[in-house]
Amino acid sequence: GTALRAELATILLNFSKLTPAEETEGLTLNTYLEQSEYDWFRTGKTSYTIQGKMVSAPTEVYNNLEDVHYTAEPNGQDVVLKGTGGEEWVTGLEKVMKTYTKADGSALTAEDFVADTYIDLKTKAEPDTNYAMFIPADVQVIVETSWGDVLTANRPQVPHGEGDYLVCAVGEDGQPNLADVWVVNGATFPNTYDMTNAA
Repeated sequence: GTALRAELATILLNFSKLTPAEETEGLTLNTYLEQSEYDWFRTGKTSYTIQGKMVSAPTEVYNNLEDVHYTAEPNGQDVVLKGTGGEEWVTGLEKVMKTYTKADGSALTAEDFVADTYIDLKTKAEPDTNYAMFIPADVQVIVETSWGDVLTANRPQVPHGEGDYLVCAVGEDGQPNLADVWVVNGATFPNTYDMTNAA
């Protein structure tokens, strides 16, 4: 703001000589699974607190950790959830009531939600229900989820700690259910999933 004309010209000249950073193209999920030196480990959600609300009008929300936009509708079913990293997403009321409780641990009802006002929600601990695999922060992996979102592990310009994690359910055979894999941000994973079996 205080640069003289000649100083600004020098700044722009130097800037024009910079080489743009190369864009890293992410690996597909299958390619990462074939190449990774890391193994799946058993885990599950721990008990932690997030927030949720219903809305009185169509409301756009953004999950900055996964670069996904959502629209919450005032239909009595859409619940906007705000995670431990400030990320927001939309989930159906039935799933919210199944997955979370009130802050005191008692059961949730639809009447607990006040439009446009966040309330505290406590996750139900679910030990040993998932598998997770570490992805180092310098590796990007593109994951097409079973619900239609395309997620990028270790997306640039987002904090990841040491790296993100792939997560899936435990299949009927006791092995990772690779038909439904998603990404959990590495900055929040250690606070929301059990790390006991992590390498």
